[in-house]
Amino acid sequence: MVWGLIWYPYRVLDDLGFSAIHSSFFIFSSAIAVSLFFYPLNSYEIVKKKNFWIYAFVGGVTNIAYALAVIEGELVRVMLLFFLSPVWTLPFTFLFLDEAIKPRHVLAATVSIIGACIILWKPDIFVTKIGLGDMFAIIGGIGFALTNVLARAFHQLSVKEKSYAIWVGVVIIAGLTIFLLSMDLKFNQINLSSMGLFIFVGITLLLITMIIQHGLRLVDAVRASPIFLFEIIVVAISGYYLANEILTLKDLVGGLFIITGVLISSRQ
Repeated sequence: MVWGLIWYPYRVLDDLGFSAIHSSFFIFSSAIAVSLFFYPLNSYEIVKKKNFWIYAFVGGVTNIAYALAVIEGELVRVMLLFFLSPVWTLPFTFLFLDEAIKPRHVLAATVSIIGACIILWKPDIFVTKIGLGDMFAIIGGIGFALTNVLARAFHQLSVKEKSYAIWVGVVIIAGLTIFLLSMDLKFNQINLSSMGLFIFVGITLLLITMIIQHGLRLVDAVRASPIFLFEIIVVAISGYYLANEILTLKDLVGGLFIITGVLISSRQ
């Protein structure tokens, strides 16, 4: 539910002049600042471990790609492409968890790819560039699948350490992007409204990150994605009422294929 609604404050901040990169930097900085007081690490020796920084990088890219996607693209379309997880989870589970690839997983990936092709299809698809929203959604989906797999593979990292890794990853990647692209930090635009929104969203993401990281330890990687599918329903409803966005028939048909693929992959 939270991930299905979090797009709205990002768009509000975008209207106030803060890009997805700026918003991510301030929001996750707020999350770290609050967590240092109320949810501190037991030891900071974890920052010396390679797995912490790998998880930070993947989590950072995933969250920033999501923020960029929901600002640049159509909400439900973005979510459907984000959930091409059976396609990406398949090789990741084989590489990092050494799990056997079953026929139903291959079928699920195939069905999901068909769904993505339906959503992205247009007569001049091979001569036009893919939309920014679609591109960021696909990048975020790859990162999301890899995060789910690494959450189980990096079992030596605690829930708290994985949560910190994601927050730190977002802040570092957003900060480097702002620096390398010479993007103004817009400190002069920060007022009580925007600061309150940064802190509110930061605390919300702090809490939901901890909950998700704990939950991912309790379910198989291929079963996590169907649970997250509820996000699409929340996005569809909130997008209709808050952004006047309506599903096209093409998106609906493609989405049914992707959802079917996710459900096939999780079937026992």
